[in-house]
Amino acid sequence: MTLKQQIADLKKQLAEAKANTYIYETNHLQCSYGELHIGFGDIGENERWLVWNTDSLFKDLPFIIHQVIKENNKQQTICLDSIKESLKEIK
Repeated sequence: MTLKQQIADLKKQLAEAKANTYIYETNHLQCSYGELHIGFGDIGENERWLVWNTDSLFKDLPFIIHQVIKENNKQQTICLDSIKESLKEIK
């Protein structure tokens, strides 16, 4: 890959990263005036907020709950399998 191609690839990756926000954990949850406010990021200068209309959120809840449970079950299975493998090594 040439340097020019690498730069173009990195620019594309940067644009994609700027278009998405990953929320690892939340700092604040509050509601007011029909909106759910979710605080995330470093508290203070880098703190950011996601503000979600509760009418829209309510309509999306069945899908969100289903997907969260499904993904959480996958993660728990992976973790449990890892624990089982570790226990085999101890015996």
